[in-house]
Amino acid sequence: MGGVSFSPAIPVSPDDAPWFRRTLRFLDRWQVPGFVLFAAGLAFSISFTNYAIFVFVLLPLLIRADFERRVRLYRTPLDFPFLALYASMILSSVGAYFVGGADFGNRSFLWTVTYTAPIVFYTVCFALPAHSVKLWGYMAAALFLAAAAHGGVAVFQFVRTVLAGEDLYGVRPSGRMFYMTFGGVMALIITFSIAIWLKAGFKLKWRLALAGLILIMLGGLAACLVRSAWVSLAVAVFVIAVVADKRLLWAFPVVALAVAIAAPRPILKRAESIINAAKGQPGAEGPPEFRVDIWRTTLRIAHDYPLTGVGLHNTIKLYDRYKDPDAIESQVPHAHNNYIQLVVERGVLGFLAFAYFVYALFALFIKGYRRARAPTARAVNLAGIGVMSGFMVGGFFEYTFGDYEIMAIIYALAAVATVIGRREDQDAAAPTP
Repeated sequence: MGGVSFSPAIPVSPDDAPWFRRTLRFLDRWQVPGFVLFAAGLAFSISFTNYAIFVFVLLPLLIRADFERRVRLYRTPLDFPFLALYASMILSSVGAYFVGGADFGNRSFLWTVTYTAPIVFYTVCFALPAHSVKLWGYMAAALFLAAAAHGGVAVFQFVRTVLAGEDLYGVRPSGRMFYMTFGGVMALIITFSIAIWLKAGFKLKWRLALAGLILIMLGGLAACLVRSAWVSLAVAVFVIAVVADKRLLWAFPVVALAVAIAAPRPILKRAESIINAAKGQPGAEGPPEFRVDIWRTTLRIAHDYPLTGVGLHNTIKLYDRYKDPDAIESQVPHAHNNYIQLVVERGVLGFLAFAYFVYALFALFIKGYRRARAPTARAVNLAGIGVMSGFMVGGFFEYTFGDYEIMAIIYALAAVATVIGRREDQDAAAPTP
């Protein structure tokens, strides 16, 4: 047996057989519609997005790796931050057994092992470099068209509800998604589209077309009546203006005036409630006391389990035990706040891991924007800076970090920025002919 050597039956070089080369080309082409469908799905259905990325992109990537006997792996800026997140989730799950026994621990571990959102990031990172830059444009077009279509549905639902004299807060136009998720998703996509509009170097006709899509998306965002998404978008666009060109800041009062003149009364009333809520006045339509009570109760829980928290998705089991006797809410699943929820679920260690992860994302986009040479690279990284800024502010009012649809968009954007940065580095290192 010692003299027997193993030789694979399948050729290890594309030059060995024509059928092998054709198979590899087929696998690459099979990924193209998957990337486009994946991008479109980000705007209206996370299930659609997952099917597209797993069936059309990840599966061919694995098959090709098996055929070639090598895997296209490389280090990314988010490797260690993702490891820190997973480590904090595991520690929190272990600690959950001491909080509520097997029920708490098993539930937390289940959510830990099913946290598959990073697969989106790595699939794009390892599969996209093999394709032409044109594919990035197709993906962006699919994303914007799908988001505009979804926004158009929300506008239609809004108008129909108003004309029928029904309660807008009972309908909450949003298309397929839960209205709060829809608002967060639309805010991120609009931020991305504005950055593309500003910095991608499009010709006039494409800029006009994109401007039309942005207006439809803005209409959909307004129709869903999600105040935190409005605030997040305003912050994101403000940051983009400061980074890209401070002269753009003059547009803010102009836009505010246009909205005040043209917006329907229900939207203006909802916008006024933001000021009422900030002042603690009546008319906030969802009084600030609602979230303040939730934050207060959740922080009480966190105080008793400071190091590793109570485990993922276990707050609901403890909420009623810690709430005020006169509180209306019962079995609240999360704190409507990223930072408080992370502290109560994962403890101080988990919060530090989250802070490290956010720092890595900001560093990825800021460094990418500073070193970008191509307009596309500059636009994508500018979008990332704006998206993360809006995400951080929105996280004060909603648990957006626990919203898979929102995080999938951020991970996809980070993956594209990673691929673009790596390609630009390779082009800069290539010898000049």
